Amino acid sequence: MTSPNSPDSAAPTATAQPTSTAQQALTERNEALHLIHDGRATTATVDALHDTGARVNGRAVAEVHLLVDQPGGQPYPVVRAAVAPATDVDLADLAVASSGRPRRIPVLVDPGRPDNVLLRWDLRPAS
Repeated sequence: MTSPNSPDSAAPTATAQPTSTAQQALTERNEALHLIHDGRATTATVDALHDTGARVNGRAVAEVHLLVDQPGGQPYPVVRAAVAPATDVDLADLAVASSGRPRRIPVLVDPGRPDNVLLRWDLRPAS
């Protein structure tokens, strides 16, 4: 018989369950909706863009390094994963404007978490 203080009789401990793909997608969707409703509109400059090799509905998922404009302050760096706006887009074209300069794109920034940024590929990019 085991004593109440022995490890064998201890209450089971909660173990962290890995987040499922569906749960992660739902979390990301909810964060995006939060930004759409409450985010602060600004622009960001694409500093670097790398294909992750992942695809969502045939569209490339890129790791995007941004310098986010901060009205009245210095731009700050943010790295985000983002789905390309179309299936046939060349990721190199997303990083550079037609002028040859780094592309500036519209973004929404979470006022409470400035590193939480939603890229607005669907809006006309600024050059």
